[in-house]
Amino acid sequence: MDSMIWKILSAFSVICGLFTGLYGIYFAAIAVLGTIRHRVKTVTAEPQKRIAALIAARNEEAVIGHLVRSLQKQDYPQELYDIYVIPNNCTDHTEQEARAAGAKIITCDVPVHSKGEVLNVAFRHLLSLPEEEGYDAFCIFDADNLVHSGYMRAVNQTLLEGYDIAQGYRDSKNPDSSWVAGCVSMFYWMMSRFYNSARHALGMSAALNGTGFMVSADLIRRQGFDTVSLTEDLEYTAQCAIHGVKVGWMENAVIYDEQPIRMVDSYNQRRRWSAGTVQCLKAYGPTLLRKSLHEHSLACADILLIFAGALVQLIGLFPLAFTILYTLGCLVEMNGAAIWLMVGGVIGGIGGYLGSTLLAALICWWEKKLSMKRIPALIGFSIFLLTWIPANLVSLFCPPPKWKAIPHTVAIDDAEIENHRA
Repeated sequence: MDSMIWKILSAFSVICGLFTGLYGIYFAAIAVLGTIRHRVKTVTAEPQKRIAALIAARNEEAVIGHLVRSLQKQDYPQELYDIYVIPNNCTDHTEQEARAAGAKIITCDVPVHSKGEVLNVAFRHLLSLPEEEGYDAFCIFDADNLVHSGYMRAVNQTLLEGYDIAQGYRDSKNPDSSWVAGCVSMFYWMMSRFYNSARHALGMSAALNGTGFMVSADLIRRQGFDTVSLTEDLEYTAQCAIHGVKVGWMENAVIYDEQPIRMVDSYNQRRRWSAGTVQCLKAYGPTLLRKSLHEHSLACADILLIFAGALVQLIGLFPLAFTILYTLGCLVEMNGAAIWLMVGGVIGGIGGYLGSTLLAALICWWEKKLSMKRIPALIGFSIFLLTWIPANLVSLFCPPPKWKAIPHTVAIDDAEIENHRA
């Protein structure tokens, strides 16, 4: 290959490497600074706000009763909150199980194809109630969740602090079901500690994580909940950023989520998330960029960087591809540099594996979840991270996938999970 072409490719590779490096440094800096500044706030406010727990459920008869019963045990006056289940497209006994557990039922009176559409049905119904029967806020849960008894008190405090929307701490109810479930659990512990908690500590906006979040009735009246992507949580976070609404963080509002046990289910789940972020990048990218540049909106810039993750990863693969190609060229030409390049590659690979493993161990230690049971997940965490690459790259070039149900079967008692946290 012509030496000039090699030089051009080399220069482009360096630029791509610097760009992706700065991208990573941005998130790492926030995580470090926010973690250093982090302080746990005590929940002290007296219960005042009326709250509705909303659960969109599709064929969840195995777990829905456990969630409803955990919500009934909240350390919060029962007259100040209600539990609603919104069955949709069910072919099992989800509605009957929810009723038997004590939940109220909202019937979907229109066809629905996404969680966002289901929630809109519930919002329309509950916002039309007489004022004396209405609610100050709605809390969104997935049917496979369990909820810590202090959740509603944390929501009440967050509302009294002036937040219209906030994300709770997303924990795991089955981190030891398999190494895959352990890896996904570590991912959410990192999101809670190094993303949402860190941003909140620095006065930035957190991000919604799909379940366990709170939104005020006033915000729904002002802004609605019109989402169309596969990631309604991040899409609504973007809408909040565009409208200047800060997403809060509720560390004491803990929910326990069931994680996929098999790699194929985890990959399909993350493939859907990746496709959703690409959808959001296309739909909201121009507006977020404009507000970032012209209005100096840090929240808009921050969520834009999240949406650009798959694209940045694609850019970051170019230096790797160039290094491999250059090494092969050196081998063909019997250039001694090939040996050093291969040695460097091996050292880099080992360093990357050890670094990600240590990071996973750090989050387990920080969250007081480090144990011998975590070893399989710690060993496999780097593999788990690598599987994000095909999920992101496929999402850039292929149509969004169709929704695939992940079976929820971990039907455990909430007392067991609360004792585990204690």
